[in-house]
Amino acid sequence: MIAASTASPHRRAHLASAVLGAIVLVLVAAGVVAKNDLDAREAMLEEKRFELRSLVKRLEAQGPGLARAEQALAANPFLPGATPTLAANALQRRIVALAEDCGVRLRTIGAETATDVDPGALPHVTLQLSAGARIAAVQKLLYRIETEAPFILVDEATLRAPQAGGPAGSAALDPELEIELRLIGYLGRKEG
Repeated sequence: MIAASTASPHRRAHLASAVLGAIVLVLVAAGVVAKNDLDAREAMLEEKRFELRSLVKRLEAQGPGLARAEQALAANPFLPGATPTLAANALQRRIVALAEDCGVRLRTIGAETATDVDPGALPHVTLQLSAGARIAAVQKLLYRIETEAPFILVDEATLRAPQAGGPAGSAALDPELEIELRLIGYLGRKEG
């Protein structure tokens, strides 16, 4: 059957044209898919550049802690650790140390590695915590989290004041707040 359909030179030319057309169509479709993928990656990279530019602008601001911020820029901005689990452990230890130094009493803390990292994106670790602290301690903690290396982004922050009708006096002027934070730290991309 195939031999009969290709016996005529015209039929062979038509068959070759059809095969060539199918190949061209497949190549065009592959090119469109590749371009869409490149556009998506470019958008993701531009978003990451924007995040890094905003970090740099915050660090360029004048005020107390500028020397520490300049040291942070010179340091490695990524979480230490050869694996995501080790990086999660390092992030958790870092936040516990910062909280103790700032006078924030941690109640719960837990870190987990991201399992749905897009190809080409940096792997990251998410940390959630709940704590209690006065407003000055919360401000100090948030400032240090976002200006010291490794860079950690505050993804979500919830602050709640105590219920009205609590103890009166100086505590009412500066109440202990209930805070919940969701933080994100990035691992460096492995070369090779």
